[in-house]
Amino acid sequence: MLANYTATPLDSKTFLIEERTKFSQGLCYLLCGEDSALLIDTGMPVGNIRETADKLTDLPVTVVNTHAHLDHIGSNFRFGDIYYHEDDREVFALHTNASYAAKELLKTEASAFVLKLIYPIAKRLARVNTGGNYHYIKDGHVFHLGGRDVEVIHTPGHSAGSICLLDRSTRRLFSGDTICGHGILLNLAGSTSPEVYMASVERLQTVAAEFDEIFPGHHNRPLKTAWMDGFRACAAAIIAGTAEAVPGRCRTFAKEGEIAIALTPEEAKARLG
Repeated sequence: MLANYTATPLDSKTFLIEERTKFSQGLCYLLCGEDSALLIDTGMPVGNIRETADKLTDLPVTVVNTHAHLDHIGSNFRFGDIYYHEDDREVFALHTNASYAAKELLKTEASAFVLKLIYPIAKRLARVNTGGNYHYIKDGHVFHLGGRDVEVIHTPGHSAGSICLLDRSTRRLFSGDTICGHGILLNLAGSTSPEVYMASVERLQTVAAEFDEIFPGHHNRPLKTAWMDGFRACAAAIIAGTAEAVPGRCRTFAKEGEIAIALTPEEAKARLG
């Protein structure tokens, strides 16, 4: 197996599943009700997260993707019913194309020579099986798990179809890549403008009284709700042209305090000067 999984209970019916590969680190979540379970994201296509889920519950498991990037949809095929937001259909098509997905994996500081050597390996690892019973969802969709309802909140930004999932019963928000402690990427194919992303954060802020913690798709967890204020402020600074520009090889980050949002080089030049 090319991926390692570690399951940590958040409570008796909620589990954080951390996936680690040589290319990535990701966080998936298994939410169990009385009748069924919901798996939030399935990670990369290089391991068997189904084996981990089956050890945690005997309930039938439905998958929901917070967005359609490779590292969130890779093991969808191991399950039956799979849901993602309809606005990510084009992103799904890109990230299930092995050539495109491999290039996304290899956006590093490595030399062109090294990238040429390892590209064939990355392309093989990036092959996504698209089997499964797929369904499109919209804002406001509710997953009824039996004594536990989980609501979809459409939060375009990182991708046009990015969503967060609100579990009022445990007062948790599962944010995918909409709110992450290491920064947000708005520089990818299918990402939206800072204006659209800021509106998504403001949307989350309107329901902030209904959750106490944010569980993201990567890195540090949980996050305090104040992270939303920071990302809104950073997006506002980009729009105003006052954010600090921090250039990198493949992207430029706009920084406001401790918060970073990645922009394409072209947009960074236009927005940040």
